[in-house]
Amino acid sequence: MSDEEAESAEFVQKPAKSIVRGPHDGARGYSPTVLIMWVWTARARWGMYETMGAQFDQGGEVAELRARLEAVEKELASAREAEAELRAMFTAMTDIVIVMSGEGRYLKIAPTVPDLLYKPSDNLLGKTLHEVMPKPMADFLLSNVRAALARKGLVTVEYTLPAGDREAFFSTNITPMSDDVVVVVARDISDRKRGEQASVEAARRQAVIEAQAAALAELSTPLIPITDEIMVMPLIGMLDSQRMQQVMDVLLRGVTEKSTRTVILDITGIAVVDTQVADALVRAARAVQLVGARVVFTGIRRDVAQALVGLQADMGGVVTRATVQSGIAFAMSASR
Repeated sequence: MSDEEAESAEFVQKPAKSIVRGPHDGARGYSPTVLIMWVWTARARWGMYETMGAQFDQGGEVAELRARLEAVEKELASAREAEAELRAMFTAMTDIVIVMSGEGRYLKIAPTVPDLLYKPSDNLLGKTLHEVMPKPMADFLLSNVRAALARKGLVTVEYTLPAGDREAFFSTNITPMSDDVVVVVARDISDRKRGEQASVEAARRQAVIEAQAAALAELSTPLIPITDEIMVMPLIGMLDSQRMQQVMDVLLRGVTEKSTRTVILDITGIAVVDTQVADALVRAARAVQLVGARVVFTGIRRDVAQALVGLQADMGGVVTRATVQSGIAFAMSASR
């Protein structure tokens, strides 16, 4: 029989209570191999204990040992269940989870989204931020780690880092775990950031379009001062409802702001004047008269005259002249 076998045989004869107390008591002097063998084969030996009876059951020690082992097994089962739940939770997570020291050293990395890590976890564990990242980014992250430890509370930051073949946006929460350890939870917010950038760019383009439209509207409906009391608006091209509204707005604003007494509307350059356009021109003239100014129409062609007659509109107070020059001459003579 070998020394270890003899030692094992002797160990089996020891009271159970003295064994479970640990190496400081009945188990002192036995090799680790024997202790491990005893623990892992304890279940198989219950039959031997019960068969041999009182020879080994000193004061109910077998029952006590059984209860202790069953309690340990329950704790072990609970721990395994908790570990399984934790692993399942980590598997479902889409965030990077890192345990980091106050000096920026990677202590633990959860196996959640390895593709989002700056480098493979094996190349990060045990190293500091400054050993794996460019200095500006390492300084930035380390300063926030220290800020979280100093205030003993959450710090949230946003930044970009390369992730695979793309640049990723991250929103990161840094929370103290102890006086010198933090947990870092980083979420990929690239889609949200790109959506926000697209919205900002769309708003910027819309603002440019609106500014250009306003500039074109001013060019298409210019109000030109001749004197302090006389202004001319030459109309060119097609007149639709939107442009006629612009004509109305510009006329009324110019008359009220400049205290204009006479407005000359030159319609020589209007391509087509139908009843709808003629009606809009008459309404514009009426609006100008309501704010205290006189309207002079110039450049009325035959088709324009026919459209105005067809409306049977009241043209009282509206002056017509053949050309802009004659209209200006009338306005200047009337203002004397």
